Amino acid sequence: MIMRTSSRTVTFARPFTLSGIDGPQPPGTYAVETDEEQLDGSSPPVYRRVATMIRLPGRPGSGELVQVVTVDPDELAAALLQDGAPTDSPAKAGPAEGTRAEARPGEPPGQPAPRPLDRLLDGWRYWAATNPRAPAWIVAIAAGVLFATLIVAW
Repeated sequence: MIMRTSSRTVTFARPFTLSGIDGPQPPGTYAVETDEEQLDGSSPPVYRRVATMIRLPGRPGSGELVQVVTVDPDELAAALLQDGAPTDSPAKAGPAEGTRAEARPGEPPGQPAPRPLDRLLDGWRYWAATNPRAPAWIVAIAAGVLFATLIVAW
C-alpha cells in the first residue's frame, strides 16, 4: 500500500487543549502531519486519511525533546477556529487584502468574509497541493490538443 505524509504548521495565539494531550499547551506554532494511504484500484489515485499527528514540546522533567500525539483533525480545526489565530499551511496563503470584516451566518464574529475569487484561489491552491503532478498533466494535455489541432489544420 502506498503511503504519503503531508506537513503543515498551525499557530495558536492562546493556550489550547485537545483530547489525548495532558493539560493545556502553550501558545505557539506547531507542526501537524497527516498520513494517508492510497486506495487500491483507483484511477486517478485516491487517498484516505489514516492519522493526523501534532508535534508538541516534551514534557518537563521527562528528558524527551518532542512528543508526537495523534489528534482528531476535526477537533484540531475546531480548536483553531476557537483560538482565532491564522493557520499557516501550504494550501492557504493567508487573508487577502480588502476582505470585509462582516460576519456571515454560521461563522464566528471577527472573521473576515472571503471574497468569491479568494475562495476559488484557496480551492485551487488546496487542489494543487494535494495533487502535485496534476498541473503538469494539464499542461501536457493542453499542449497535445494544440499540437493535434495544428496538424489537422495543416
